[in-house]
Amino acid sequence: MRGRAFPRRVRVGRLVFRDPFYTCALLYILLYFDSSQFLRIGLLAACLHECGHILAFWLLFRRLPVVEVTMTGFCMRLGGAPLTPGRQFWLAAAGPGANALLAVLWYARASARLTVWDGAFLAANILTGAFNLLPVPPLDGARMLGALREVVTKKLHSESK
Repeated sequence: MRGRAFPRRVRVGRLVFRDPFYTCALLYILLYFDSSQFLRIGLLAACLHECGHILAFWLLFRRLPVVEVTMTGFCMRLGGAPLTPGRQFWLAAAGPGANALLAVLWYARASARLTVWDGAFLAANILTGAFNLLPVPPLDGARMLGALREVVTKKLHSESK
């Protein structure tokens, strides 16, 4: 720790917590004032989004990635895993895809009698998935667009030979 009151990183298996004291303190304060519980629902949608990425990574590589938890969210560390453009596209699409699947399933389950919680969970999944599809680095949309651009560039390059 040398001169620091709190550790910068704490590793628990495949999870790495960066600045855990400050992350937990911020989360505690936000959740304390979340009387509507919409923040909790949004965090649940974000965690399920990341679970989609983790499941896709496991299906592609048959191992779990290292997941770093920070104050700004989750980040998967690929650990040198070889990513072809196709793998990169599907790995990036898995998060928004998980949110879209959850939104469809939740709507089908709750459409007859939609409660406030149901509507908030549905909206949180739609918003989380749509936000992550924006073509802005480091969001999933930018990664998907980059993978598609790489495939098109390779195809055009191979056709010109």
